Amino acid sequence: MKLIMNRLLFLTLTIGVIGCTKEDFEGPPINNLYGELSIIDSLVITNKNPDFLNNDEVGFYCKFSKSVAWKIEILGLTSNATKEINGFSDALDSNIVVWNGNPSQVPFFMQEDCSIQLSFLDEADTLRDTISILATNSYENGVWFEDFEDGLPADAVNYFNTDGGLMTFNIANDDPLLGTSYFKMGGRVNWDWSLGRLDLKIDLPQVPVTAENFYINLGILSDTVDLHTGQFINILISESSAPFNDNTSNNGADIFDTDEEVYKLKVPIDWNGWQLKSFKYSDFEPLAPNAVGVIFDPNPSNITGIRIACQACPSTEGNPVCPENFGKEVRTDIDHIIFTTNTALLEQ
Repeated sequence: MKLIMNRLLFLTLTIGVIGCTKEDFEGPPINNLYGELSIIDSLVITNKNPDFLNNDEVGFYCKFSKSVAWKIEILGLTSNATKEINGFSDALDSNIVVWNGNPSQVPFFMQEDCSIQLSFLDEADTLRDTISILATNSYENGVWFEDFEDGLPADAVNYFNTDGGLMTFNIANDDPLLGTSYFKMGGRVNWDWSLGRLDLKIDLPQVPVTAENFYINLGILSDTVDLHTGQFINILISESSAPFNDNTSNNGADIFDTDEEVYKLKVPIDWNGWQLKSFKYSDFEPLAPNAVGVIFDPNPSNITGIRIACQACPSTEGNPVCPENFGKEVRTDIDHIIFTTNTALLEQ
């Protein structure tokens, strides 16, 4: 009897092992993860002479022997503008891996030759090619924009405190982000943090998106040589229906008062040179959340004005808050303010 029981147990275990055996397996083949990389189809660029002004795109195709982390680097040989595209796959699909002419950050590409480099993480292989840009993007395709090319708008309110000295709240032409003009905004801050502000009236059409999909984009220039610490700009967006500036004795437009529907965002300025920044309108907070009778419900279609205020830690002797700033000048210049829908300006 014992012998029969042992034989039955053996048969049961054998059947169990056979029943658990699978010919299929889950996940990529082991060679796809750890095998040697080889290029099956070399890099193909679908458009060697893109006209980005007319919405051309550049597609990239390539096929590899395994899935790998890859990186495409595009460099403007005159502008030094750069664009980086990253992914992880065993192929580049030219219908998906595309470039629309935007840089990852300023400077912008020009009408120029560009080098293309496709490289792989922890692999020696690098594929190279070149393209020639026939025309660049205009960066004017937004809901509203101000580029200061015609000076300040007639109804703009430009106020600054002269106590600190060397104020530069004016149109300048020496170093624009785009075009030939920009608004130079800075100087030396005295006992107060506030240097000045620029208020612009806005008349928007009906905007078919919510605050979550509405973007405020603007170029900001910080110090290029001697960074003033503790400097920032406050961006205020007003949805007030009051007259823009009935009381001209104020140091700013009336629609930004604390008893109006106004939203704010603080932007620290701590880099060198121009950068293009993009912010969702939904990231703005009420300026005065406890304002009596004001319902805060941000709606891009109701925007009536924007204020850009320059502030910084004091930089004069006698104020011990930021002694490292004594003798330094604040520089938070701005250019190309543009509202876009659904995506930030450089992602369009």
